[in-house]
Amino acid sequence: MKIWVVNDDGIDFEGIKVLALHAAKFGEVTVIAPSGQCSGMSQRISLDLFDPTRSEERFKKVPFPVEGVEAYSVDGTPTDCVILAAVTLPEKPDIVFSGINHGENAGIDVLYSGTIGASMEALVQGIPAIAFSLKWEATGYELVEQEIDGIIEELLKKKIDRNKIWNVNFPADQPDSFKGILWDCVPSQRRYRVPASETNDVERADRVALDQGYISIGTVTNMALLP
Repeated sequence: MKIWVVNDDGIDFEGIKVLALHAAKFGEVTVIAPSGQCSGMSQRISLDLFDPTRSEERFKKVPFPVEGVEAYSVDGTPTDCVILAAVTLPEKPDIVFSGINHGENAGIDVLYSGTIGASMEALVQGIPAIAFSLKWEATGYELVEQEIDGIIEELLKKKIDRNKIWNVNFPADQPDSFKGILWDCVPSQRRYRVPASETNDVERADRVALDQGYISIGTVTNMALLP
């Protein structure tokens, strides 16, 4: 299996290293990530993306601290990463993993997320995608390290419509205190840090699951694509 790993926090961020390390257990991994912080860019594209005078500086091969993983730094957005990889690398992957984002991508915030945006662009390119995020308050990746392999293995077996991505969010809890995994979660109707008491949230809402100590797994739909 060929896997591209992208993110919006930048190629030097710890989360993408963790994700690439675990992705490498499932196939051949190539990292394509922004050279710097690009959070909140949604599916933004650079207007000069294909400027021939900038091609060498825009998509550069760089060292990466995971053995056997090839990596490219992109002077652009998370969406740029997927587009440039699709036209530059010799073949497309079987799947794109996006993350691991610093901060949950749940509720209404999926509209603004560069992590989700890169995953949506993967769908545009005809590539399935999974987005991974970790709650803001988390102080490490212990729970991710414990659970992510099993989650990846399970999601790779599941069928999903071509206009949907899997959206996986990890709570801030340590491995000995988290409650388990809640499947089929849907976006909460409240914004980040708005108390649950201020909204009538939907059943199996992703933010509620995270606040209660569950890993939340659901889907997000690209409305521009047919299922």
